[in-house]
Amino acid sequence: MNNSTTNTYEMKREIVNFAKNISTSVNKSTSKFVMDMEYGLAKSGSCLISQIARSLDEDIKLSYTIERLCDNLNNLYEDEKEVIWNNYLNEVKKNIDLDNAVVLFDDSDINKEYSKKLEDLDRVIDASSKDKKIVNGYHVCEATILTKNKRQPISIYSEIYSCRSDNFKSKNIYTLESIKAAEKLVGENFTGVFDRGYDDNKIFDYMSKNNHKFVVRLDDERTLLFKGKKRSVEEVSKSRKGKINYKALFDNEEYNLTVSYTKATLPYNKREYQLVIVYGLSEEHPMKLLTNIDIKDKESVIKVVRLYLSRWRIEEHFRGKKQEYDFENMRVRTLKSMNNLNKLLTIHLGHIAILADKMEKKLLSIKIIYASKSLRQNAIVWLNQFARGIKEILKYAHEGIKKWQQIEKRGEYKQLELRL
Repeated sequence: MNNSTTNTYEMKREIVNFAKNISTSVNKSTSKFVMDMEYGLAKSGSCLISQIARSLDEDIKLSYTIERLCDNLNNLYEDEKEVIWNNYLNEVKKNIDLDNAVVLFDDSDINKEYSKKLEDLDRVIDASSKDKKIVNGYHVCEATILTKNKRQPISIYSEIYSCRSDNFKSKNIYTLESIKAAEKLVGENFTGVFDRGYDDNKIFDYMSKNNHKFVVRLDDERTLLFKGKKRSVEEVSKSRKGKINYKALFDNEEYNLTVSYTKATLPYNKREYQLVIVYGLSEEHPMKLLTNIDIKDKESVIKVVRLYLSRWRIEEHFRGKKQEYDFENMRVRTLKSMNNLNKLLTIHLGHIAILADKMEKKLLSIKIIYASKSLRQNAIVWLNQFARGIKEILKYAHEGIKKWQQIEKRGEYKQLELRL
């Protein structure tokens, strides 16, 4: 299955058809712009508008293409953006398990350490640096849902924001919006998985009141009631020994874990939950999880642990976004343009997740993996391999997608002219 004209044609057709599906009911110019961006992101593997413009291979000056893309990016109407996003969510809905939906919530950041002129530059913790240094940048709130076959993370909410913006209220607002995005898509029947940054009474209250299941990693300082007495979860975890053995694959490494669980009550609302303590992932501290999922036996407690470990998939989603598409290197200046570019990239990554989920049923997906020349044969999250494979296939395309677009051709100018 070497790269060929056939593979390139099939890849172009797949991207064009997906772009048409998500741009249904918007005007022709916006539909063309969405198609250009989806194809440009796929072929260039970059968030730089100049690279996206080059990948379109248009027979005009490159500066004209860049100017058109930037104008469209900045002037995208809110109502059209909403239509595009809803069309995308309809595609997502076809590829998830609506009865057992697992939604992963997390925050990331965009490192703009050397930028000075971007709109509302904030100060963020660079999570990718070893010393967790504070740099210029932006916050990113994201929610992904797992696909039904290959359990690939597919984004259903992604927002870039700055605490220095005039319309900023609180980080909790973005967290609430991300949860509501899951509610809108699948209703109340989903399980939310949160990292320790979401160890917040507001999260516990909202999820419980709206009948959502949750698994939240607790901070070591969290205090709970055990048999009517206040004790820190760190103290409780040290006094117990894991009696349940579980072998887990996490971050591509195999761990021999031991697990304990007990009932615990939140002091402020007197609600009873299950505390799950996991030993073996870290030598320093065991992992503490709070959940409202009913635990009765070994199988149910291991299910809770597996649910939380699946949260690693959203980390891989962020990693792929930054490594394969140079996400932090985007060079549009306004927050509006950043979010519009982020939305279009999110849609492209969603398309990749859908293709990966159909890996055993769709020949094109197999061709993409083959073209990526991956060392790993059994990846857990396929984003990186698919991104490289698509780019490899499309590098043989010597013309863009202009011939695939319905561009209106006007007739000759028929008005009478008076020649002097």
